[in-house]
Amino acid sequence: MKKLISYINPIDSYKILKKSIVELSRYLRYSKILNELEKDGKLKSMGIKLEKSLMYIGVNLNPDLLKYTDGIEQESVELRFVSDSMRKYTDFLEKEGILDAISADYERVYNKDFYGYIVEVKFKMNAYNRSRFIYDSIFLSSIIGLISIGIYNLINNFL
Repeated sequence: MKKLISYINPIDSYKILKKSIVELSRYLRYSKILNELEKDGKLKSMGIKLEKSLMYIGVNLNPDLLKYTDGIEQESVELRFVSDSMRKYTDFLEKEGILDAISADYERVYNKDFYGYIVEVKFKMNAYNRSRFIYDSIFLSSIIGLISIGIYNLINNFL
């Protein structure tokens, strides 16, 4: 019920739209920083690949690790190695001022060419939802339009 009310309450709609706009502006600053780092070659020198504001980091693991561990223990050991390897990247991202704005996800890759993890780093979207942003924009624009028409008609009726 409360969620439905937030859709028809202009004040809630305005607050949500405002939060979305703030988050979008943060995302634009984040993208600009990433593009500058890419242009300066800093990402490449760190071993980070950039694709459409997504950073990819490959963490190689020693294939001999598979011989000495098994099952759940293996994944735990692997993730510990990944965590240790990620420290240099987190220090770099913190220095560049974008560590607080990101979230990371990982995928284990094991084939004849690569044994390790691919870490995907992306901007952390908390408040922005595209469909809600569009809805709130149209809803508030409609209200402003209706109020403007009402004021215009009111002024014309008195003159």
